[in-house]
Amino acid sequence: MTVLFVILTIVAFLAVDWLVRRGKEPAPVAARATPPVRMPGGIFFARSHTWLNLFPSGRAWLGVDDFVARLLDHPRVTFLAEPGARVKRGDPLFRLEEDGRAFTVRSPIAGEVLAVNDQLAEEPGLLHRAPFVDGWALEIAPERPADLKSLLLGDETRRWMGDEFARLRDVLAGAGGVLQPAMLQDGGPPVAGAMKLVGPEVWERFEKEFLEVR
Repeated sequence: MTVLFVILTIVAFLAVDWLVRRGKEPAPVAARATPPVRMPGGIFFARSHTWLNLFPSGRAWLGVDDFVARLLDHPRVTFLAEPGARVKRGDPLFRLEEDGRAFTVRSPIAGEVLAVNDQLAEEPGLLHRAPFVDGWALEIAPERPADLKSLLLGDETRRWMGDEFARLRDVLAGAGGVLQPAMLQDGGPPVAGAMKLVGPEVWERFEKEFLEVR
């Protein structure tokens, strides 16, 4: 009986010790959740990750899509094209800068720049809060209807975006071929601000593979 009492005492002591140790362990930090990429109906998307909202007047709002915007945390917007400028397909329009690194966003169409959104330069958070309303970057008048044929709409956009996430995971893996857990959601796309976790070579590769106009 005495032996059984001693054994039970030891087991109880070990259980209490385990609970105390567990309480001292830091709780795991959950990755910031990322909602599904926004792809509103009626908006055209370019494979270079810009979007175009065409108005009956013939003018269009142009911005960077939610896929790119969510990879950045607090970007700074610098315009490279001014109102009155005529741009060709592939010409640089604006830069997204963060922590000394930058992407150049290029025009998916030829046209005349009618206006730039100064509010976006002052409040780049609009890229996250309202990318297709107040987060437009430039207003442009398209000049070549043929350019619009290369843009995606509706189901085409959704299928393409799914493929883009697969490609993005490969790029974020980098030379080592292993993704950091902090970059990913469980079974989903990389988390918001993921580009802060990678080096300049990944930024360069991302711009070349995702933002160039072909």
